[in-house]
This record gives sequence, C-alpha cells and structure tokens, in this order.
Amino acid sequence: MKKKGLLAFDLGTSGVKCSVYDTDANLLNAAYGEYETVYPHADWREQEPSIWIDRIIKACHVLRKTLLEFEICGIGVSGHSLGVLPIDENGELLTKRVPIWSDARAKTQAKAFFEKVDRRTWYEQTGNGFPAELYSLFKIMWYRDNTPEIYQKTAKFIGTKDYINLYLTGVAVTDVSYASGSGLYSLKEGTYIKEYAKAAEIDIKKLPKIYPSSAIIGRVTAKAAKELGIAEGIPVVAGGVDNACMALGAGCFEDGDTYASLGSSAWITVSASEPVVDYEKMIYTFAHCIPGKFIPSIGIFASGSALAWAADNFFPDIVGNDRFDEIGALAKKSCAGANGLLFNPCLSGGSSSDKSPNIRGGVFNLSLKHTRADLAHAVFDGIAMHLCASAEPLNKYLGKRLLLVGGGAKGAFSRQIYADVFGKEVVVSRVKQDAASLGAAVLAAVGCGLWHSFDPLKEIHKDLTVCRPNMYNYSVYEKLFPFYKKLCDACSDLGDGLADLELYNSFY
Repeated sequence: MKKKGLLAFDLGTSGVKCSVYDTDANLLNAAYGEYETVYPHADWREQEPSIWIDRIIKACHVLRKTLLEFEICGIGVSGHSLGVLPIDENGELLTKRVPIWSDARAKTQAKAFFEKVDRRTWYEQTGNGFPAELYSLFKIMWYRDNTPEIYQKTAKFIGTKDYINLYLTGVAVTDVSYASGSGLYSLKEGTYIKEYAKAAEIDIKKLPKIYPSSAIIGRVTAKAAKELGIAEGIPVVAGGVDNACMALGAGCFEDGDTYASLGSSAWITVSASEPVVDYEKMIYTFAHCIPGKFIPSIGIFASGSALAWAADNFFPDIVGNDRFDEIGALAKKSCAGANGLLFNPCLSGGSSSDKSPNIRGGVFNLSLKHTRADLAHAVFDGIAMHLCASAEPLNKYLGKRLLLVGGGAKGAFSRQIYADVFGKEVVVSRVKQDAASLGAAVLAAVGCGLWHSFDPLKEIHKDLTVCRPNMYNYSVYEKLFPFYKKLCDACSDLGDGLADLELYNSFY
C-alpha cells in the first residue's frame, strides 16, 4: 500500500516551487521552475499565467517518481499577492499577460477613488498599507477604463494562486487571505465592502466567492491529472496568499509569534487576533489563513536583491554559489557599524515605511580610510538596519525571538548581524526557504482531515540554530540608528527632487 502524501505549489515572483510532503510534513522532494517578469511600460510589471502552468507541469514530471510512490491526498497552493486575472464564464483567461503585485499602472484609478472615499477610513477598514495603486481594486478599474471589452467579458477577476486552482479544478474562487488584498475587503467583517465597489464603479459580482483557506474547493480534473501525471479527483483546498502561507509555515499563528522573511525583498510579520493598522506608517495587514487571525507586516522592497547588486558591482571578483558567504567572511575583517560607513539598500524605491517612494540607495560617509571589508560589512548592516527601522511600528507586538526564513537565513554571518541589529535571539529552523510551501501543504493536510489542527507545526519548528545578540554590537547599532534614519530621509528628499526634473525618465 502506498504511503500518503501532500502536494504543494508555491507560486513566487520569480518562479514556482512544487513540493511533495509526507503526512508528518517532512519534505520528500521538490522541483523549481523559473519565469520572467515583463516590463512593457513604466510602472507595468506583467507575467504570463500560461508559463506558470507550463512550469508546474514540467516540475511535476521531474517529481514523477516521488509522486508515483505516494498517494497524494490533497493539494495546497500559495501565490504572490495582488494579482488580477480576468477570467470569462468558461474559465478562459482573457489576456496573455497579467499585472502582478508590483504593477503600479493604476495611479489614476486610485486617485479617482480617493476623491470619493476617505483614504484613512479605507486603510483602517482594509489594512491595505502598500501604495494603493498596487491593490486589486484599482487594477480592475484600470481594466475597465483601458480595456473595456475585456472588463465586460470578465466573469471573475481572480488572484495568482486562484488561477492555479482553476487549472486544477475548474473552479474560480479565492480565500480569505488573498481577498484581504483586494482593496475592498473588511478585515473585521470578513466580507467585501459593497460601498467601495460602488465608489469604484465596478461590478462586485465580478469578484470571486471567498472560502476559508483550508476549505476544499474542488478536485483535480481528468485533464489536469493527465498533464501533471497525478491521480484524478485529488481534493484541492483554497490555499492562501504567499505571506499568509509563509506565516503559517513559519509557525507564526499565535499572538506574538514573529518571523522575518529574507528574500529579494524582506518583511517582518507577527500574528495577532485583531487587525493592526497604523496610518502614519501604513502597516499592511492581511487576514491569516487561520480563521480569526491576522498578520500585520511591514517591510522593505530590496533585501537579497540589494545584496546581489552589491555583490555584482562592488565585489565582481567574488563568484560562485557561496559568494555571499565569502563576502561575509570579508566583512568579518571590519566591525559592527563598518567604521561609520552607512549603506542605504533602497535600490527598488521606497516601501510604505519610507518617507518617499522615490527614495534610492546610497553609500554615505566614505573616506580614504575605508576598506572593501568596511563596504561589505556596511551592506549587511544597511539591509538589516533598514528592516529593523521599518519594523518599529510593530515593536510592541513582536516576540522576544525572531525566526528567519528565506534565502537570507542561510548565512551564519548574516544571521548574527540581524541578532545584533534587532537585539533579539535569531532562530533558524529546519524549514528555512520552504515556509510558504509548507504552509500550503499544511492547509491541505487540515482541509483533507489528515491533521486535526495546526499545532504540529510548533514541533516542526524546533530550533536548529540560535544566534544570540552581541550586546556591544547592539549598542553600536543603537548609536548609529538616528544617523541612519536621517540618511534615509535625505535620500527620500533628494529622490523627490530628482523625480521632478525633466530628465526623470532618463534617471529612472
């Protein structure tokens, strides 16, 4: 008799990971497929959903031997947020490419909406703290204004992971966590806000029905089963938005549980029983994929991407898969605070926690005494300090320990920097880069009755590595923080000034 297993798809910004787990949530095998983001115009960021499906099919073929050895009892999907895919009444996608979470084309639509709706009230109801034009509501308005024929034909506007579920089951619905990024979802009421649909002048019937994240929404169709090489009829749960699945996979679902995701971008997330909002700092709060829980977060747009840029441009002679470790070894020759050298990592512009979206990166206080080791240390310092500064509005909700997940959790030197900057114990568990995949798999385990609760995740997150802060280094960063914040504010002001120049487009 075959052992029972679970299949998880984690649809990220740069690729999809397909993972097979046993019923104790042990990762058995995984395959990854990459895809590109297209930038056809300023502020446009698009991907082709057909390529997502192609990469999933290919990944499942790579996993074929493992999939044949196990009886897959359920499927869960995690997907990057704020996607808008127009689907007709037959379940067909109406465009080749679709806007992803970072697509900011809908500025005009957001401005028109807030001429009718008080922005602070909207934020406090929805918790939508990213720049407003990123949210689904305004992208739907853009479709209506710029491609009215597509808007009219659309039966449902669904999210990224919802499209994977549609492919698997033929059902076009969403879950609470993804719906909470729609721009018109009430965190407290758990429903779409009709008044906001009316103000936006969109048909609320075009929004997908909302299910609990662990609810079974359908079963794998014969067509999908044949293409993927899996059994027909496997139950598929609603799944969740990537940061909610990652929070679940990180064991972050009781009040005060805290984790930091360190990928191309980075964010700090806590679990709370009530929505957490802060209009000044624009904390962004999603509904958790666990009923009655919320995940207030705040983050930065360039973390691993800033480190990779620095590696490419400051240390091009250091190459190979372990180049970040080698750069960390070089940085060890310097000291906490990099002898006063400050690095601002905002190479992708500002998040909601920055003074301006026009902030850009920089290195400050360079002198003839500084070395490559200082520059290397400053890069690690700056990324950690920027995330720590961004997370200040969440301080009273943060726990005593910080669990790291994502690629940035791998390096021992980097982990120690985070411990010293935050002044907290930094913990890495065996989950590491697989938190979102694990969260999706656990949703399937609960939804299909293999698990009776989410509690076993706590056992999975037994500490593998604990970094304790060096309190002397912590005191150094505390002294540098006021100057670091002034540097970031100055970079914001200068970025605004450059944005006003006629040469703006040549700079950006």
